[in-house]
Amino acid sequence: MNESNFIELKFTESDKPFKERYLKWLVEQDIDTLDFVHQFPLFSGFNNLARYLTFYDLYKQVYELAGDIADVGTYKGASFMMFTKLVKLFEPYTYTQVHAYDWFEGMAPTTEDDKRHAGEYVGDYEMLRKLLELQELSDIGKIHKLDLTKSLPEHFEQYSYLRFKLCFIDCGIKEVLEESLKHFWPRVVNGGIVILDHYNLPVSPYECDVIEKYTNCKIQQCAYTRQPTGYVVKKSGSS
Repeated sequence: MNESNFIELKFTESDKPFKERYLKWLVEQDIDTLDFVHQFPLFSGFNNLARYLTFYDLYKQVYELAGDIADVGTYKGASFMMFTKLVKLFEPYTYTQVHAYDWFEGMAPTTEDDKRHAGEYVGDYEMLRKLLELQELSDIGKIHKLDLTKSLPEHFEQYSYLRFKLCFIDCGIKEVLEESLKHFWPRVVNGGIVILDHYNLPVSPYECDVIEKYTNCKIQQCAYTRQPTGYVVKKSGSS
């Protein structure tokens, strides 16, 4: 067995019924689109539900802290919108905002990265902006369309006041991850949390080294979800 596929194979057999039977059956059904919105627990898989419950749990650990929320590597914006709606529900009278960071052009791997996902994960900036507008969330959610490998120094020079109580980092490119941690970690408040989507996974083998290089904190496991895989809590004195 190829060692790089070891973790990826862990759920291969158990996932087959869901992927090969349930999802195939679901797309063949004539289901009212509004049912997917209003009755979503009927259709969502438990792994996907666990992902968003994890976001909720980690948000509730920090929501009383001062600071904003960053969604780094936004893609289509599901996690970004989740955090935006949590702020709408739990912080109606604070200045907390949620910031999406992405260039919306998909993955551009270098020689150090996994090439299998080149060109994938292309987000739709205009669709996401429209979703914010139509759901009347534009006062909370802010989208920053920029190249994370080049534009963060200028961004944080312009918005030097920004501090974050929660950052979700979902980047599969080493250079993007490195630049993101370099600039976001110093702006995470004491007690704030950085959520890691690929820690200890072969799809992003350098993520462990980069995270440990910048945070120097204990990596905690997200116990009941596959991804995100871990998180760190920033303690006083950590760089």
